[in-house]
Amino acid sequence: MEHCELVPGRGIRHGKTEIFFNEKRATLRAALGEPIPPSNPMWDDEDEFVRGGEEWLRLRFVDNKLADIEVLGGTLSYKDIELKDTDVRTLRDGLNNHGLVLTDVTEWLSEGRDCIDLQIVVATAGDVEVVDDLEEGKQDRIAWVITSRDFEIEDA
Repeated sequence: MEHCELVPGRGIRHGKTEIFFNEKRATLRAALGEPIPPSNPMWDDEDEFVRGGEEWLRLRFVDNKLADIEVLGGTLSYKDIELKDTDVRTLRDGLNNHGLVLTDVTEWLSEGRDCIDLQIVVATAGDVEVVDDLEEGKQDRIAWVITSRDFEIEDA
């Protein structure tokens, strides 16, 4: 299972590989390997990576520079908090223990929940209606975590 660490406002680390915003597409492909071919040519600004037969990571580019990171599989942590391979209640508790808040709605995207302090949006299987997970009673499991160079914290 692939593991990444969140670096708020900058991107993620996978081992020694820094997957940081504004990095060039060619540089990330060299570090991560070739992405799977896109299923639809209209998504030619995205690279999707699969590990162990599981969707793992989707990277979106603007002008061939990294703009968005979507963690689809594996694990993603910040300090001692698991952000991806968990359920929403455990995530909320872990964030609260560090003085961080997970809202019930997102201001940045059309689905999910914001953690503004970490500049992420998380969505459960129930939020995105992942049928397989809903059938297994896992609707509270985190389906994906997104961070973006466009998620900015405004001073209050």
